[in-house]
Amino acid sequence: MSGMKNQVNRVVSLNRLPVRQLRLLKQIGRLADEQGMSVYLVGGVVRDLLLKRENWDLDLTIEGDGIAFARLVADRYKAGLAVFDRFATARLVFPDGLKVDIATTRRESYAQPADLPTVQPASIEEDLSRRDFTINAIAVQLNQRQFGRLLDPYAGQRDLRARTIRVLHAGSFQDDPTRIFRAIRFEQRFGFHLERTTLRLLAQAASTNLIQQLSGPRLQNEILLLLAERDPARAISRLAQLKLFRFLPRSLSYTKNVKRTVTAVPKALAWWARRFPDSAIDRPIVYLMALSSEASQAVVATMIRRLALSREQAKKVSTGRRRVDRALKRLTDRKIARPSQAYRLLEDFSNEALVLLLAKQVSMQQGVRLSLLRRRLVAYMKNRTTKTALTGRDLQAMGLQPGPQYKTILGKLLDARIDGVVTTEADERALAHRLLKKSVLVIRER
Repeated sequence: MSGMKNQVNRVVSLNRLPVRQLRLLKQIGRLADEQGMSVYLVGGVVRDLLLKRENWDLDLTIEGDGIAFARLVADRYKAGLAVFDRFATARLVFPDGLKVDIATTRRESYAQPADLPTVQPASIEEDLSRRDFTINAIAVQLNQRQFGRLLDPYAGQRDLRARTIRVLHAGSFQDDPTRIFRAIRFEQRFGFHLERTTLRLLAQAASTNLIQQLSGPRLQNEILLLLAERDPARAISRLAQLKLFRFLPRSLSYTKNVKRTVTAVPKALAWWARRFPDSAIDRPIVYLMALSSEASQAVVATMIRRLALSREQAKKVSTGRRRVDRALKRLTDRKIARPSQAYRLLEDFSNEALVLLLAKQVSMQQGVRLSLLRRRLVAYMKNRTTKTALTGRDLQAMGLQPGPQYKTILGKLLDARIDGVVTTEADERALAHRLLKKSVLVIRER
């Protein structure tokens, strides 16, 4: 691994930052001078500045008491403050919504592999040495006289130029197995390659059960971050190559059909965004659904527990393979003529499940059926907010006694609305009277 001899003290321009952020960093640098502290910009924002990529997440670190300094900044700028004592870190939220993380420069030690670290104050050089990869172990000083001074003790700039992902020490993946997922994520995001020793260390760590020791929330965070990438298909293939799906659980497999569905998700998402720009989609959840689209309900349930998904996430991911396949088969069948039939097939589907339906059809490369499915999805989204003019109280006023028939009759009224059979409240009342009369006759016959 690289050594301290690669320290570089050149100055880097921060002018690519938005004016608001740049002005704040200069003000924070002057405040640090007043307190006799050194303050640095660190993390992904420095890496992305050097790569000329946009990333305005501001992470700062202080040689001194980072939390005390964060309180000073919060008081001066009327920012909200959340403190995480265990990690000597604070998060500030400024009145305009800007977020800044401020931490104490620190060293970390791990009692056991995959445990959360124990932290102690340390120098900026030691702080950089604890980071995951050389490209993320670069800092920019913000104090007024040294503003823009670049600290690069592990030759991160060299690796940026060489498009290389390199760990800082041989025990990196054992200390924190989440770095396995981050290495894959950065490799695919930037089109970089894993340095030979780093790849060997990663493969060794992946072949063990270290990842199994991660808590559900920590594993979930890394998996969903990876799936949130612009096009995570290659990263997903890398996970499969390294046999990492066995942790989600063991019986989850990356079959050819699953791969085709995953590869089709970007096209489905792009169509959805164009057609329904105001309908939110949880993109990582769509990919998670695609990954488990051939799995049994038992396997999906195990995956939900392992990743500690929220109730809302779990509900979306639990849309079963049978329901999806059945809906897809019927929605691409020309025999379904009435819009209400399509509506009833889809009424419990989340937006994410609708995108998955589309991705599965895209993967089949059947243009005619795809066009039919798209038309029916557009019709469904239009009908999704359709409501009947009449309510249960209206039915009660018309003489219907409370009971399960309310739901049946209101459902038939809604179907008639969707199909254009009724268009006014008067039409609904006329149909309701006919349905009520019919239901009374049925009850009498019984």
